[in-house]
Amino acid sequence: MCTTSRDSFSRKLKLAYFAGAVAALPFMAGAASADEVFKATSAVTGLGAQTIVGFDISFVDPALKLYILGDRTNKAVDVVDTETNAIVTQVGKGTFKGATGNNNTSGPDGVLFVDHKEVWAGDGDSTVKIFGWPSGTLVVPPLSTGGANRVDEMCYDPRDHLVMVANNAETPFPFGTLIDSMSHTIKNKITFDGTNGTPKATNGAEQCQWSPRTGKFYISIPEINGPGDNSVAGGVAVIDPQSMKVEKTFIISHDSCAGPQGMAIGPENQILLGCNGASGDGQHSTVIINEHSGAIVAVLHNESGADEVWFNERDGQYFLARSSAFGPNQLLGVVDAFGHREDQSVPIAKSATINTHSVAVEPDGNQVYVPIPGANAAVPAGASTVCSSIGGSDTQGCIAVFTTKHDDRSRVAHEREEDEHQE
Repeated sequence: MCTTSRDSFSRKLKLAYFAGAVAALPFMAGAASADEVFKATSAVTGLGAQTIVGFDISFVDPALKLYILGDRTNKAVDVVDTETNAIVTQVGKGTFKGATGNNNTSGPDGVLFVDHKEVWAGDGDSTVKIFGWPSGTLVVPPLSTGGANRVDEMCYDPRDHLVMVANNAETPFPFGTLIDSMSHTIKNKITFDGTNGTPKATNGAEQCQWSPRTGKFYISIPEINGPGDNSVAGGVAVIDPQSMKVEKTFIISHDSCAGPQGMAIGPENQILLGCNGASGDGQHSTVIINEHSGAIVAVLHNESGADEVWFNERDGQYFLARSSAFGPNQLLGVVDAFGHREDQSVPIAKSATINTHSVAVEPDGNQVYVPIPGANAAVPAGASTVCSSIGGSDTQGCIAVFTTKHDDRSRVAHEREEDEHQE
C-alpha cells in the first residue's frame, strides 16, 4: 500500500496531538483550553454605507490571501484581502439576481476560486458566471445549467480540471453539473432522481467536495426517498470524475445525522458532515464519516444545525456555521478533527433571526470568517451584537473575523517540516 506524504503527516500530527494534549471530556461545550478560545476580533464592513444582510456561500484562496462571499444584498461577489481584512473590490456587481425574496431564485450563491485566476459564482437563474481575476470581467458568457432555479454550492477537482455545481432547488429533482474548467464547457449532468445509480434526492443536494486522496467528488444529499422534510436518512453520493457518474451512495444513519448538508474533507480519510436537522438520537448530532466506506467514525453531540462547514488543516480543526442550532443562539462550532470532540461553540447571532450560515478559514493566520447579517424589516436591530463589539455596526452587518491567541499552527508546521525532511 502506497503511503503519501499527507497520510504520513496526518499520522504524525495525530500522535503529537495525543502526546501533548490536555485531557478533555468529549462532546462537551467549552472543552478547549483557555489559550485556544476563538473570539471575534475584527469586522470587515461593507464598502461605504453598504449593508450586508442577504448572502450565501464563502470561500478562501490561501495562495491569493483572498476571501470571497456571495453577497446578495449588493448583487456582487465581495473580495476581502485577508491580510488587511478589508473589501478590496466587488466582482460582477449588479449582474446577479440579488435577494429576490425567494431563496431559490436569489444570487450569487456558491462561489469558488479556480486555479487562482478565476472567480466562479452561481446565480439564481441557473447560470454560472466566470470572472477573470484580477480583471473582474466575464471570461465567457454565463453558462446555463438548464434549470430554472439557483446554482448553489460548487467544488473543484484540479486533477481532472472539473468544477461540480449543484442545482439544489430544482423540481422534481436536484441535479449536479460537471464543467470543464479549461474549456468552460458543460461535460455532464447528473440528476439525483433514483435512476442510473443515483440516490433519489427528495430534499435537495448540498455542499460538495473533491478529495485528493481518492480523486472522487462527494456531495451531501439531505434526504433519500423521503417526504421532503429530512425525516428519513440522507447520505453522500460519490462521483467518479472519469466516468462522470455516481459510483456509490453512502446512507448515513438518521439517528446520528438528520439532513446532511455541509461537507468538509478532513485528515486521515475523514469527511465531516454538517447535519442540519434534529437527529433521531435526540442529541442534535452531526458526524464524521470514512470517505472510503461511509462508516461513521465519530458522532458529535450538540453540533447539528450546520450549513457550510470548513476544515483548517494547518490547525486540525473543523468549523461549522450552525445557523439552525437548537437553542437561543446560532453558533460557530469548533471541532477537533483528531480528538473527535467539540472544542468550542461560539454564539454568533440570535436564533429565529437572519441566518448566519456561512464560514471559511484562512489557514496561515487561522482567521475564521463568518458573515453576520445586518438589519432588515423583520429584525430592525440586526441579528447579532457581534459586529458592534468589534468596531462594526449591527444594523449594517459585517464579516466577523474570529481568531485565537494561541493555536497549533507552529506545531503543525514543525511536523510538516519533519515529514518533508524524511521524504
